[in-house]
Amino acid sequence: MNDKKLQRSDSTRYYFDDPDMDFIFQWSAGAAKTGGLDAGELFHVAARIKDGDTAGWVREFETYGDGRRELAETWRRRGWRRSAGETLMKAYYCYRQAWQFAGRGELFEPLIRKYETAFAEAVDLLGLPLEYLEVPFEGNSLPGLRLDAGPDAPTLIVIGGGDTGREDMYHLIGYNAWQRGYTTVIVDMPGQGSTPLRGLHFMAETERPIGAVVDHLVGTYRQDPARLAIVGMSGGGYMVSRAVMTERRLAACVASTPVSDMGQILPVGVVRAMATEGAMRDSFQMYLWRSGCATPEEFAELLTTFRADPAQVRCAYLSIAGTGESPTFLEQARRWHDGLPVATKALVELDAASGADAHCQINNPTRLAQEICGWLDEVLPRPRGLASAKGARSGNFHRE
Repeated sequence: MNDKKLQRSDSTRYYFDDPDMDFIFQWSAGAAKTGGLDAGELFHVAARIKDGDTAGWVREFETYGDGRRELAETWRRRGWRRSAGETLMKAYYCYRQAWQFAGRGELFEPLIRKYETAFAEAVDLLGLPLEYLEVPFEGNSLPGLRLDAGPDAPTLIVIGGGDTGREDMYHLIGYNAWQRGYTTVIVDMPGQGSTPLRGLHFMAETERPIGAVVDHLVGTYRQDPARLAIVGMSGGGYMVSRAVMTERRLAACVASTPVSDMGQILPVGVVRAMATEGAMRDSFQMYLWRSGCATPEEFAELLTTFRADPAQVRCAYLSIAGTGESPTFLEQARRWHDGLPVATKALVELDAASGADAHCQINNPTRLAQEICGWLDEVLPRPRGLASAKGARSGNFHRE
């Protein structure tokens, strides 16, 4: 690997010179259509933050979130339920973004409680058909969300990455997929969201928790496996790729990007840099918390066990990558696609002109949903009585 740092978006600087701070800013900008901060609000907050100052980032986003929460309470008392719900969702987004660089200090866990509470209250006020789940898993449980699109809808399981939670995935893909007719089930794997507070941490054998999710959907909701797909984002691209090596109750899998060798993407030298350089050093404390590791070296060693083999996959598979992310992500996505032995597969590469060239298409979630749901519409069978979908596509789709 030639990359000296974790590169998630390299083609365009949006606001900050610090690459990790700018990446999260891009992510925030992409969430406006699903209830995050609008442009005027986001740029107002950003203008008050000194480039690279993570303490200032935490302070300004939390303060703005508190202000949105106060406004929402005022509007709720006046009976403006929708406006109050929309504004509470903005408060959630502020608290979540503040948490990104909170390190492991005294604000860390209180911010988790603040953002989870604000999100839940926003959902209630907005009247979304969203159900909170607890998926039984090996004597514990995995928290999740389920957006119901109706009895005839296919189901899409959504798995986030190394520094995400279920609420993040609601904004990145969950809400957009639901709007396109998919019942969306977002579940935090061990190490994601607030699961470390339950004693759950990252694991290589992701077929275990993902298998538990499938068990729950089949047993509780009578899910038809032929109408069940899964998508993984970032580290979730590894999680779903590993799972579909053996899980045969999933009709289709999507990853942005498919990761088959996490140790290659994050070797010990890169991990050490993450722990010491720029804004990432504060985010890295979260990675240690999520993994249950004490040192960068221990974390890097754990990642060497995160490996997947495309030759064992049997379901339809869509690989997505952005040309602005690390060359190693692109290399693994192409190698994974070439190694798949299935007839129905596709590879999509999104460039700067698409506005979706960053890691996980965080800068254009709409395009992400269009690619995923359009492909799944062609691949998954329609309910009995409806016209069949167009023939599934196979081969390479390079959009550069």
